[in-house]
Amino acid sequence: MLKSSSLSEEQRAAAVALFETGWGAKSVATKLGVSKRAAGRLYDRWRVRGGTTLVAKPTKRQFSFEFKLAVVQRFLAGETQVSLAQEFQLSSPLLIKKWASLY
Repeated sequence: MLKSSSLSEEQRAAAVALFETGWGAKSVATKLGVSKRAAGRLYDRWRVRGGTTLVAKPTKRQFSFEFKLAVVQRFLAGETQVSLAQEFQLSSPLLIKKWASLY
């Protein structure tokens, strides 16, 4: 998990536990008294990675330009960030958003 996260380890663990019981990002943010943006980003990662959301990945993957372009083109064609992140086992749907904004 990112050291720069605005959520503490306890807050992240509590949020994931609530997500797994059916809570949404806004409800979790209100319940835990954290920002909706931080809860929303964690929720998106949870939707992609499930229970392993809080487990740090051992290595940082690098992607070729062609790979990023193919993902961005599918995103712009209407596929969701979350479904693409799941399919390609990306750490977060935000990667796709960043790639698309650069494109």
